[in-house]
Amino acid sequence: MENKNFFRALFWALLFFLIWNMIAVRIWPPPKPTSGGAEGGASADGTPASVSSNGTADAAPGDAASNGTVANGTAAKGAYRAVGADAAEKIVLGTVEGGFESPYRMQLDLSNRGASIAKATLSDHWKRGGKEKENYVLLAPLSRKKGNSWQSLAIDRLTIDGQHRVDLSDLQWTADKREANNGESAVFTATVNAGDEPVLKLTRTFLLPAQAHETLRSDLQVTLEIENVSDQEHRVIIVERGPVGLLSQGTFMPDQKVYAAWRSEGLIELAAKNFKEVGKSKQYTLYAADKQVNEPLEWYAGGNLFFTCTTCPVDAEGNPVSGVVAQVQALDLDGDATTLNDVTTEVTSVQQTIAPGETKSLMESIYIGPKDREAFSHASNSDYVNRDYMQQIKEGYGSCTFSALTDLMIVILNWLYKVTGNFGVAIIILVIVVRTLLHPITKKTQVNMVRMQKSMGSLQPKMEDIKRKHAGDNAKIQQEIMKLYREEGVNPMGQMLGCLPMFLQMPIWVALYSSLRNNVAMRGEPFYLWITDLTSPDCFYHFSKTVNVPLMGEMTCFHLLPILVGVMMFAQQKLMPRPKPDPNVKKTPQSEQAEQMQKIMPYMSFIMIFLFYKFPSGLNLYIMTSSLVGAAEQVYIRKHIKQKDLEGPKGGAGLAKEPKKPKSGPSFLEKLQQKAEEAQKQAKQRSGKKDR
Repeated sequence: MENKNFFRALFWALLFFLIWNMIAVRIWPPPKPTSGGAEGGASADGTPASVSSNGTADAAPGDAASNGTVANGTAAKGAYRAVGADAAEKIVLGTVEGGFESPYRMQLDLSNRGASIAKATLSDHWKRGGKEKENYVLLAPLSRKKGNSWQSLAIDRLTIDGQHRVDLSDLQWTADKREANNGESAVFTATVNAGDEPVLKLTRTFLLPAQAHETLRSDLQVTLEIENVSDQEHRVIIVERGPVGLLSQGTFMPDQKVYAAWRSEGLIELAAKNFKEVGKSKQYTLYAADKQVNEPLEWYAGGNLFFTCTTCPVDAEGNPVSGVVAQVQALDLDGDATTLNDVTTEVTSVQQTIAPGETKSLMESIYIGPKDREAFSHASNSDYVNRDYMQQIKEGYGSCTFSALTDLMIVILNWLYKVTGNFGVAIIILVIVVRTLLHPITKKTQVNMVRMQKSMGSLQPKMEDIKRKHAGDNAKIQQEIMKLYREEGVNPMGQMLGCLPMFLQMPIWVALYSSLRNNVAMRGEPFYLWITDLTSPDCFYHFSKTVNVPLMGEMTCFHLLPILVGVMMFAQQKLMPRPKPDPNVKKTPQSEQAEQMQKIMPYMSFIMIFLFYKFPSGLNLYIMTSSLVGAAEQVYIRKHIKQKDLEGPKGGAGLAKEPKKPKSGPSFLEKLQQKAEEAQKQAKQRSGKKDR
C-alpha cells in the first residue's frame, strides 16, 4: 500500500512537470535563429547574420515613399533630395586596447551611411562562453536580405514643411575625423537640395571623451545641426533610429527591452516593452508628447539584462531639455514577430521652425555601457542620478520579491566580493550568515514538531474517548479537544511551522536570483573548477554538437550543479528528525497520509533538478550550499533531540513538556472556535426569521 501511494504521488509530480513544459513551450516558444540570437552569433567583423529568413520585406520602416524624394540621386525639378559623399567610409573613435587600463570605455566604429554607429565594442567587458577573451560588442549592424544593414542611431529621414519626406537611411554623408579636447570626434555633413538648389545643411558630430574605467562613466555626445541655407523659412521634423544589434543575456528567454522615461510630478516614470511584445504588435508607442502634455520625455533606451544604450536630449550645458521629442516608438524592423533581435526605437522630433540663415542644434547625451548600479548612484555622476538611470536596473527585479531586499543582496554580495575577491565565496559566506541567523528558529520548530508528534501519539486514546463520548456533537468534540491540547501543553499550530525556515529563505532565493540577473559586477565572474560564470548555468561538459533532450529542449553542455542541488536537498530531507510511530497507538487515515508525505518528500527533491537545470550557477551554488549546511544542521538537531529524549527532564518525560496549568480563559484557537459557533447560531436565527 505504501509503495502504491509513493509511486502514485511520483507519477502525478512527473505528469505536472510534463504538462508545465508543454504549456511553457507554447507560452514562450523558442525564437527562430536571428542575427545574434545568442551571444557570439556575429561574424568575425561583428556583423550578425541576416535578420530575415522567411522572405519578408527587408525595407526599413521609414524608407522614402514614392513622392519624388530620393537620396544621392537625380530628382525631378523642384523635388527634395539628400546629397552626400560618393563612397562608403568608416571612422574609428576610441580603443579597446588595454582593457581596464584603456583610456576609453569603448571603441566606436562609425559609418558615414546614415551618420550612424556600425559597432560599439566595450573595452572592459567580455563576451561570455568563448574560449578566448573577446571584448563585448554591445551594438552591431543587422544585415537584411535586401539592401544595406541596419545600424544604430542613424538619421532615418526628414520631413520638410509637412509634405516633403527625404530618406536619409542609406545616404552616405561626407566624413571627417578630428581631434578634440580630451577625446576624439567625427563630423558628418550632408545637404538637402530642392532640385539643384541647397535648402538645408546637416552636420552631425560624434564626440567620444576619454573616460577611464575608474570614472564610472561611459558617455558619447552627439549633436545634429540643421542650417537653413535657403531664403525661405522651413519646418523640419527629424526621425532617428535607436540602438540596433542588442544580444540577449538571459538563460531562460530573450531579455532585450526598449524603454522610454518621462518626468511626472518630479519623479521618473518608465515604459518598458520586451522585444517579443513589440514583435507581436510590429510597433508600440512608448511615449507621445500629445498624450503626455505635462510629462516631458527625459530619456529613451534599448538594452538587455546587463547593458544599455540610453539617450537623453540635452542643452549646451548638458542639462536634460524637454519639448524636443514628439514620439518614441518601439519598432520591429523586419516585421517578423519570430525574429527577436531586430527591435529598436524610432524617435520623432517635434517640428523645428528654422528661419533663413538660422541654425538649430539638437544635442544628445548617450550612455553606452553596463547597467552599473554604482555608476548610476555615485555622487560624482549627479546627471545619471537625477535622470534616474537606476530605473532600468530595478525594472528587472520583477514582482516576486522586495526591491529593497534585492538591493540589500547586491550590496552585501559586492561588499563580500571586495573582502574575498570571489563572488562564489561571497555567496557561500552569505549562506552561512543566513543559516546561522535562522538556526534558532529551525531548531525550535523541529524540536516542537517532534515533541508534538510524540504528544499526539499519547493523546490519541483520549481524543478517541472524547469522540465516542460526544458522538454527533462536533462543536462539543472540538471544544473538548482544544481543552485537552491546552491541558497537555500541545500547540496544534506547531506542525505547520516546520516549513517556516524554508519560507523565510524563499524571498532570499528570489532576491538572489534577481541580483544575479541585474548585477553586472557578477557577469562573467567565476567560482572554481568548471564554474566559470555565476550569472549563467554551469557547463561541466561541452557537447560537440547541440543535443535535443526530451522535456529539456536543446542543450549544448551538461550542467552538474543542479544535480548536486537535488542530491543535497534529498540528503537534507532524509536527515530531518522524525519520531518513530508508536506501535501501541492506532493509526488514523490522517496519520497514514502524513507518514506517506514524509516518505515522498525526499524523492520530490529530484524534481528540483529539472526546475533548477537552467538557473544561474550562482543561485544553484547558494541552494546547494544551503542544503549542505542544512544537512549538517539536521545531524546536530537529531543528536540534540536524541540526547534530550534519552536524558529527559528531571521528571523523566524526555522531550515531552510538563503539562501546563490550565489557563483561566480560553485559548486563541478556542476563541476562534467560539466566534465561529456564534456566527453560525446568528446565521441560523436569521434564516429562521426569514422562513417565518
